[in-house]
Amino acid sequence: MNKKFTKEEFTSRIKVLNTDSNVDIDYLYEIYSDIYDGLVEISKNKETGQSFNINNMELVFYVLGEFLYSTRGLSDEQINKFVTSESIKESICNVIADKYISLSIYNHEQSKLTNKYFPPISSLELYVNLMLNIVNKGQIKDKNNALLIDFLNKTLSIARCILNQLCDGYETEAFALWRTLHECECVLILLDKYKKSLLPTYVKHMQYGMVFRQGESDNELNNKIFAQLKEDMKKHDLKSKDMKKFIEYGWLLSIPDVDKIENFKLNFRDGVETLAGLHAYSDIYMTSSEILHGSPLLIYSNKTYFHLLTILNLYESFFRIERVFESLFFPKITKEAKEQYLQMKKLYFSQLLSIHKREADTFKAYTRRK
Repeated sequence: MNKKFTKEEFTSRIKVLNTDSNVDIDYLYEIYSDIYDGLVEISKNKETGQSFNINNMELVFYVLGEFLYSTRGLSDEQINKFVTSESIKESICNVIADKYISLSIYNHEQSKLTNKYFPPISSLELYVNLMLNIVNKGQIKDKNNALLIDFLNKTLSIARCILNQLCDGYETEAFALWRTLHECECVLILLDKYKKSLLPTYVKHMQYGMVFRQGESDNELNNKIFAQLKEDMKKHDLKSKDMKKFIEYGWLLSIPDVDKIENFKLNFRDGVETLAGLHAYSDIYMTSSEILHGSPLLIYSNKTYFHLLTILNLYESFFRIERVFESLFFPKITKEAKEQYLQMKKLYFSQLLSIHKREADTFKAYTRRK
């Protein structure tokens, strides 16, 4: 059994975790101490078979978090009443003890096919992490393309979320999220290819979307944008019933000669995905959509199959996103970031390609056995 923190040990950790000097250390230590003693008694109860060690720091996190959230927005007088109430104190102790036992000791975990140390996960996360650092630390010197930088940041964040879900044993959920990543990569590819003609229109349609969700109002700017939206639709002979799809996909009409493309439509599959040159992924995208919308495929799914399918498509999406990154942003990042990125690419990009080939072979072998 881990030894209980002394008052001094507890205080030093609270000060590291929290900069608010108004936190009542004495009150928090009383709560921590009461919960710790209660957990010790539960652990000693051989009849329940609940023997466990207590993670002191995790318990400190629960205590501090519960207190800060419960007292947020309260006046000093209200906080004083809060900490002098025995019934509130008892309630908080019970709540934290329940959360600690349920979420820390008996937390439900999915069966897992991988972990963060497995090369297909760790190698790609290493790459994504460096790219995110370049984006978020202001190492891209291009104030005129803030939208593209934000879009890339969100796209890379989604890729990392997929890796996290795979590590946590949520394969079908990860594959459903790949659908969003695929949509983002298609948009990035088009913005990269047609940036001069497309980017201003894309921004305009973002404004249309925000105004559409709010509806027509007395706001002068919103009304002006709404009027512009209707005028743009009129130019393309679109009716009121087409407003939503025009808002979402009408920016594609700024692509040169798009109206000459056979079977072009204002949607994702026959519009964005096709123009991005990725229509070959249409069936995979539809499978991901089925899962996203709660089909039986979501409930009764093969973990191994969707793990392999997700890894394979995540890697392929990443390779395309990386090419967009190099095309759009690499010339504009700082010298230090360039050197760091090139060094990483020299060391690890070939490994990513090797991993992708190996996972593709594994997926083919697995599907043949089914």
